[in-house]
Amino acid sequence: MGEDAPWGRIGLIAGNGALPLLVARTLEMEGNAPFVIGIEGEADPHLEAFDFVSAYTGHPGRVVAALKKAKVTDVVMVGGVRGRPQLHRFIPDWTTLKFAARLIPRLRAGDDALLRGVISIIEDAGIRVRGVHELVPSLLAPAGHLAGPKPDRAAKTALKTATTGALALGKLDAGQAAIAIRRRLVALEGAEGTDLMIERIAQLRTQGRLQANRTGALVKIAKPGQDLRADLPTIGPDTIKNAAAAKLTAVAVHAGRSLISELELTKQLADQHKITLMGIDPDQLADLTP
Repeated sequence: MGEDAPWGRIGLIAGNGALPLLVARTLEMEGNAPFVIGIEGEADPHLEAFDFVSAYTGHPGRVVAALKKAKVTDVVMVGGVRGRPQLHRFIPDWTTLKFAARLIPRLRAGDDALLRGVISIIEDAGIRVRGVHELVPSLLAPAGHLAGPKPDRAAKTALKTATTGALALGKLDAGQAAIAIRRRLVALEGAEGTDLMIERIAQLRTQGRLQANRTGALVKIAKPGQDLRADLPTIGPDTIKNAAAAKLTAVAVHAGRSLISELELTKQLADQHKITLMGIDPDQLADLTP
């Protein structure tokens, strides 16, 4: 766990994906089962086996009240959130109204701006917000070539192009991932998320809009200046399976600033599908020069 301060009662604010359940089970095996707040419509139902409550993203007062009632001292936000709070679903209690005044201006901003607002609300309640990488540091993506074949010239060109695209997208606080085929940027992550973006590439190949042979790279990196306590870029076994279905040949993530769920299985699948898997530093694009 993190070394800066001792951990107390841990609360997980759980979004979608496999990672929240993996973290919860890891903590349980370590004898520190968490209190879980599952985001309504997002969290894995298996999380209900823990000390669990469900909450809507537009009910910050309820979230804070639940954390305080459970005597949580440290909160980790883990997993993605597809939906954004809807104004008509805010509950008009005094605490939520106070928080709403802070959140509403951020609803039209990017995800990182919204998450910063959520973090500040929790911290104002006297609860520390910490990163999942502090809690389970083994989830952080290592640097270098991790699995699959060494990148060839075409893969390096695509990786460099996709990295440039992902960096530009991140500066707009609009997404974390991009896909390129050689020097052509073919997809930028939007509100649909990474998996559906990859699926879109598979559909474009089927429709003949993209060449059908195996080529192309996915790059997923942290946004410039991103708060690492929330929404770290994450990939896992499903990412590799989806990349294989889309006939991609390389997947790269931000080394030390992104998460790989089930690293060993992810590496095995990359080897199996002959997909290059790498941890990269996007500020060192020269390293990807063919």
